[in-house]
Amino acid sequence: MNKTEAKRRMKKTSKILTALLALFALNVSAHPHAFISMKIKLLVQDNHLTGFSTKWLLDEPSSATILYDLKISEKDPKAKQKLIDEIMGNVVSEHYFSYLYDKQGNKIKYSAKPVNYGLKAIGSHVMYYFDFMLSKPQLLKDNRFVLETYDPSYYVAMAYDNKKAVDFSAISADCQGEMLDPNVDDKTRQYAASLDKSQREADFSLGAQFAQKVILQCK
Repeated sequence: MNKTEAKRRMKKTSKILTALLALFALNVSAHPHAFISMKIKLLVQDNHLTGFSTKWLLDEPSSATILYDLKISEKDPKAKQKLIDEIMGNVVSEHYFSYLYDKQGNKIKYSAKPVNYGLKAIGSHVMYYFDFMLSKPQLLKDNRFVLETYDPSYYVAMAYDNKKAVDFSAISADCQGEMLDPNVDDKTRQYAASLDKSQREADFSLGAQFAQKVILQCK
């Protein structure tokens, strides 16, 4: 990636994350600067993987500004929907921060728009919820899928709290699913901790090393 492309993507990513998280000045210097707790359910129909239903719970500091905007828009449904649509549009433009591969390592495309999406307040947190569908259902038989979820710059840490955060209830007995936490060495963690949130050049190779993985293996 050349410098021009890196700067363009850094600007775009910064805009997306600001819209997504409504981050404000935090007294921190290390990556990550915000945290998302995830839950996900595999969507299956006629032995085909059709998509994923997900929930993202933002940390309290990241939720604060959005909670304020939600409160203001409560009496104006159009303004509220506009806020939700803008946020989801930014998420979609980054492929939901999720990358799905089949057993040949081919990246599987998603539909252009999410369904069943919205956001709501849960105490002092904001939750985003949405279903992102595959552009074409994928046959489960004799296939293997890997879903990786991460922010490429690792500005935001995205994680499943535990294995129960991944719902495999829709898959048949011929399939097995598991969730894998990232295996990151101390050197990489120290490097991430050394990065300042005001840096101009983002390291877009960093986030993949912290990817949460969902693996589905079918006979």
